[in-house]
Amino acid sequence: MGRFEGKVCIVTGGASGIGAKTAEMFVEQGGCVVVTDVNDAAGEKLVGDIGASKAAYLHLDVTDPDACQAGVDLAVEKFGSVDYLLNSAVKMAPGMLKDLSLADWNTMVNIGLTGSFLMTQAVGNWLIENERPGSVVMMSSIGGRQPYGMSGAYSTVKAAVKMLADHFGIEWGGYNIRVNSIVAGHIETPLTAYLKDPEIKRGRSEVTPLGRVGQPVDIANAVLFLFSDEADYVTATALNVDGGITRSVMNHMPGRKWS
Repeated sequence: MGRFEGKVCIVTGGASGIGAKTAEMFVEQGGCVVVTDVNDAAGEKLVGDIGASKAAYLHLDVTDPDACQAGVDLAVEKFGSVDYLLNSAVKMAPGMLKDLSLADWNTMVNIGLTGSFLMTQAVGNWLIENERPGSVVMMSSIGGRQPYGMSGAYSTVKAAVKMLADHFGIEWGGYNIRVNSIVAGHIETPLTAYLKDPEIKRGRSEVTPLGRVGQPVDIANAVLFLFSDEADYVTATALNVDGGITRSVMNHMPGRKWS
């Protein structure tokens, strides 16, 4: 019997990267998954690879509350319930803040932050109405803890997502619905195409205490832990999954080296 036998998960932004790996592993461990995205070709291929008996795909714009509710409805109709949600939908809008257009700012906020709110609200309301426990994971980032050039919109959203998860966590504890966030480090996904440059990848690996750039499986493992019964007493918590990079800044400062 698998770890998630009889359980159902919705994954937003699930057609590739961290979302796709989480969907695959969730099914491998016994569950059923609804993959949602706006990249229909990638989403439908992923579900085809997983198998239609255990997975379904839905084109879903997380900025639309009716679409979020449709995701919940599909999960219940096809698989009988919703138990878990991974919010991993995101839209990059790089650029210096002084030059960033309002349209790009709004896109980042609407998808990354408001979309996480709407999807969590839809899933949580179903769980509450049906008196069922559940677990939600939101994807934050080390960018939400450490500002860096040309990522002002992204970093702001990721910082806010962590706080949003904390709020949901404390509000819904009495319903036995746990809400946590993952603070991801530099992870090799389609969104981080710059890591295909071997020089950049090597440089980032060298400044990471664990000596490598992260992979989607590293984050998926953490997501599944937070979904699982092993994390039954964990809520309103941000889990760093970054190879130690955010704690190592002083190691890279010039000056005296202690020995």
